[in-house]
Amino acid sequence: MGNNFPQSASFQCSECSKKIKIGFKSIGEDRIIEGCKVIKDGGFEMDVKVVNLHPEIPTDKNRLHDPSLFQTMGVFQRLDKSNADLFEFKELQHIWTQFRTEWTNNIESSLRILAKKGKSELKRLKKLDFDVFADKFHQWLAIFLSGKKDNKFDKVNIEFRSINSSEIKSYLSKDGKLLKQVYSLCNIYMQHSENFQSTVFYQKYGWELTSKMTANVHWEDIESVYGDLYEIVGDLLIIPTMMNNIKQSRKFDQFSTSGFTLEKYLITDKAGRGTNFQSNPNLEHLTDFYFPWLRNGTHHKNSTFNPETHEITLGVGKGGGTEKKIGLIEYIKACNELFEVGILLSSLILHLKK
Repeated sequence: MGNNFPQSASFQCSECSKKIKIGFKSIGEDRIIEGCKVIKDGGFEMDVKVVNLHPEIPTDKNRLHDPSLFQTMGVFQRLDKSNADLFEFKELQHIWTQFRTEWTNNIESSLRILAKKGKSELKRLKKLDFDVFADKFHQWLAIFLSGKKDNKFDKVNIEFRSINSSEIKSYLSKDGKLLKQVYSLCNIYMQHSENFQSTVFYQKYGWELTSKMTANVHWEDIESVYGDLYEIVGDLLIIPTMMNNIKQSRKFDQFSTSGFTLEKYLITDKAGRGTNFQSNPNLEHLTDFYFPWLRNGTHHKNSTFNPETHEITLGVGKGGGTEKKIGLIEYIKACNELFEVGILLSSLILHLKK
C-alpha cells in the first residue's frame, strides 16, 4: 500500500492481456477491483502465481512474481545506503499526500474558472483574488518539487531575477491562451496521476531508475499522456525563450538570427522550441526530457507494449519507420520530468500575470 488515496496498481492477465486493477479508494476495505473478482473461500494454492504490486515504488521485473518480495524493504535499504534521514523520508511522504488533495480541493476548480472565465469571475465565484491564487499555485508546485536534489526552479528563478520582465509582462497581459494551456497541462497529468506515482520518490532523491524496474500501470491508460504534455510544454517554452532574448541584451521578441521574429518562432516545429536558450546554463535543463521522438512514437499511436518484457516499441524517424525501444519505467519518468517543467513555467506565467 502507498500513502495516497485513492490508490491503485494494474497489470495484464498473462493469458488474455486483459487489464486487472486493484487498490483502495480510502484507508480500510473500500477497495478498487476491476477485471477480477474476490474468491472468499478460495483457499491458498501452492502453485498460485503471485503478482507484486505497489502504487508508489517501482518493482524489480525479475522479482515480479517472487512471493518473498516486499518493495518497501528495498526503499529502506536504499535510504540506509545513501545515509538518508528516515524521518525526512516519512515527512516527504506526508507532504506528497497533499499534492492530489490540494489539486482536488483548492487548485482545480479555481484554475478552471481562471482559464475559461478570467480573473473577474474567479473573484466573483470563488471570492479569490488572482494574486492569492497565484501564490497558492506556487505552493502546490513546491510540493511536487520538494526533496529534489537538482531543483530546476532555483536555476530558472536565478535567471528570471537577472532580467527586467516588464516587456514579458506586457506581452502576457494581452495573451489569454497560455492560461488555458496551464489548466490543460495540469488537468491531463492529474487525471492520470495515479499511474505516475511509482517513480516520484526515486526522482525526488535522485536515485537511479534502471531497465530492471517496472511500474504497475496499464500502458493504454497513459500512452498519449507524454505527447499531450509535450504539445503544451512546447507552447510554454516561449517564456524561457523571451527571458533568454532579454538576457542577451535584445528585446524580448528579438532573436540572434536576423529577421527571425516571435511570430515566426510560434509557427516553428515544436521540436526546436528550446534551441534559443540551449547555451544558457540556467535554462538548458528545461528540455532534458523534451523528446520529439517519444512524442511522435506515442502520440501517433505508433507504439506497442510488451507485457512480458515491460518494454515499449516506438515507431520513430520519418514515417515511423525506425524502431526504438524504451522501458515502461523510462516513459513514466519522462512524463514526471516533463510535467515538472510544465508546472514550473506555469507558476512563472501566473506570477508574470499579477
